[in-house]
Amino acid sequence: MTIEPGPTELAVTNVRCAHGPWSDLALHTIGWRAFQDLCSQVCEVVLGRPVEIFREAQDGGQDAVFLIPSLSNEQFIGTVQCKHTSDAAKALKVGDLSTEIGNVEELVKAGQADTYVFMTNMSVDAPVAAHMRAKLRELGVRKPHILGRQYIVRVIRSSARLRALVPQVYGLGDLTAIIDERMGQQSRALLDSWIPKLRTYVPTKAHRQAVNIINEHGIVLLLGNPASGKSAIGAIISTMASENPDSTVLALTSPRDFESGWNPNDPGRFFWIDDAFGSNVVREDYVQDWASTFTKVKAAIAHGNRFLLTSRKHIYEAAKRRLGPRNLAPFGSGAAVVDVGELTLEERSQILYNHINFGNQSQSWKTSVKPHLPAVAAVPTFLPGIAERLGDPNFTKGLAPRETSLVQFMEEPYEHLIDTLSALDEALLAALVLIYVHEGRFDPGAQNSDATRAVVDLTSISLARLQDGFADLEGSFIKRSGNEWTFSHPTIADALTEILRQKPHMMAALLRGATIETILTGFICEGATGIRDALIVPEFLDEALVQRLDRTPDELARNWQLFHFLAFRANDNVFAHLVRQQPELLERQSWVSSTIGNDPKLNVHARALRLGLLSDQLRETAALRLEDSALREMDLSFFDDEDMLHLIPPMRLVELGLALRSETLPKLEERIEAVTSDADLDEDPADHFQKISAALKLMENIGLDDGGTDLIDEARNQIDSSIESLEERKRERDEEDDSTDWTHIVTQKSAPPPPPPSGTMRSIFDDVDQG
Repeated sequence: MTIEPGPTELAVTNVRCAHGPWSDLALHTIGWRAFQDLCSQVCEVVLGRPVEIFREAQDGGQDAVFLIPSLSNEQFIGTVQCKHTSDAAKALKVGDLSTEIGNVEELVKAGQADTYVFMTNMSVDAPVAAHMRAKLRELGVRKPHILGRQYIVRVIRSSARLRALVPQVYGLGDLTAIIDERMGQQSRALLDSWIPKLRTYVPTKAHRQAVNIINEHGIVLLLGNPASGKSAIGAIISTMASENPDSTVLALTSPRDFESGWNPNDPGRFFWIDDAFGSNVVREDYVQDWASTFTKVKAAIAHGNRFLLTSRKHIYEAAKRRLGPRNLAPFGSGAAVVDVGELTLEERSQILYNHINFGNQSQSWKTSVKPHLPAVAAVPTFLPGIAERLGDPNFTKGLAPRETSLVQFMEEPYEHLIDTLSALDEALLAALVLIYVHEGRFDPGAQNSDATRAVVDLTSISLARLQDGFADLEGSFIKRSGNEWTFSHPTIADALTEILRQKPHMMAALLRGATIETILTGFICEGATGIRDALIVPEFLDEALVQRLDRTPDELARNWQLFHFLAFRANDNVFAHLVRQQPELLERQSWVSSTIGNDPKLNVHARALRLGLLSDQLRETAALRLEDSALREMDLSFFDDEDMLHLIPPMRLVELGLALRSETLPKLEERIEAVTSDADLDEDPADHFQKISAALKLMENIGLDDGGTDLIDEARNQIDSSIESLEERKRERDEEDDSTDWTHIVTQKSAPPPPPPSGTMRSIFDDVDQG
């Protein structure tokens, strides 16, 4: 039952009101194709069995087919026919069945209409439904059903699983009608910037994979290129989790946030970590954190917590190499990784349809581009984020409504975005830079920061005018997240990086004003290589960069970032200048990397030694660390780095090689047995021996006598045997734990549908300009 507020109550903003199952959803706005998919999902949830879809002009009168079990174990075939209208006020008439009569007769003859379901988003009156059911029985249908908008809405609202499979319904009505009031405040904080986008969302294969993987593994990693839709899937699935009154959804920005957000006594937490390994470039500190945090993540999953992480492909690949065996097992094996960029042509078409249909373009513009939209959807590098921009006139100024221009917009989105931002009013571009220098999150309370003053000085535009520009940029280029202004999409920051590369005078201001974390994690010196998408500091600004680095706080996290910058991002001039200016920074304490060869502090000491800037005391400390790592941990990852080897004096390096041959190799059997005994069965068995296997290969390459070679062969055989043993133990444990009696439905192939009628296939974009 729905309780409608009276006239007086309507004036009160915080009145509590009930939302019943008959509350309406704007099904007339989603297009005929999306409605057809929605009907198939409704059938699957209600019937509990797979439904097969036949597309327009190839359906033989069938929009969906399913099998219906009977007491005699026979399989009766049922047919679903969908009819969609863009008219919200339209009601079903008896005559709407007349066009289907011929198809129904053919289906009955072919044994494919024992049950016939007519589904529509039109409202259905009881007398009309009764008359249509009677007519279907006359045609030979044993079980006819007429299901209208009211039925479909009721089913959607009663099934959380259906809403998870068809999440676009969240954008079709009042959010409070779906999300429990107890979760409303939290969910609104999470979804504020996403609510306008929910109605355009298309549940792709990647979405369904992510839902299933979270159910199976408790965690999923969504990978994709910029604008591929990772964050959208994350937001939608987080919305699903927020429906559970026993669940708390936490949107985090880093692995350290998880440390403070995880409560072992609260099993109902859902953690959404967007850009988990860095937004625009790989964050080495995040990788370091995840290496130690993944153990706690496994424990949290075992307690019932769930995780969704996203990352750009190239950033995760860089992180994956650094994590090595410390990576989470389902990520390392790929079992919990989903590539969101693999879209079918049908999915791309529906995504493009939604963004054009629900976008802010004029009706005349939609009509003019409609004939060219199939070509845009067919672009192999199609990206959902770029489809969204096509629906926003702010991004298409000067774009001709021709096929070549529209296809180029999709094929070369980065260049077009740079042109669009460069063409903005000077004050609006400066407002974006203001957000950029605050690491993409500007709090109006930070108006006295160095970064703010730098932008104001550089542009000669007052802070008040810069902030006035936020209102013009909101919705297209930026959005509100709590009290902060952020970019609507990370690609905005990417484009600004490229624009700033072209403006050296702006780089000087950024070095003065950007936070030290932005500099350490997002910048790179001219001449340094290997860091994709980083902002390059030209050589003539080396002195300004040194002055900023010199003020880096002496904290564990910042020291680790500083050492990493000096080891891998600084040129020799910046490195030498800073160390001569502040030699004591080489003695700072920092995190310790689990793989010695990747330890940034030791890499800095090795570089300082090469440049003649390392004291004998620090060299001795570094040499002891390397020797201890080799003999105690069998971590020889520094052996292929000449600079790091030089940290160990030549005679001691010879002694280290002899000790490995005479002491470490003969005791490998005990070491391998200890690793096997203590192995975590949730990890990949081979990962436990990766460090030992790598050390064996390095020792083999150095050259050993026949006795040493025999010991290496024996160790490898023992490792292979141990891996087999661990795999067997893992299988036995999984078999014991799997007490669920799974019943798999094997769908019988139905008879082929009648041949498709002649004529052209209906385009999904047929009604894109009718909304």
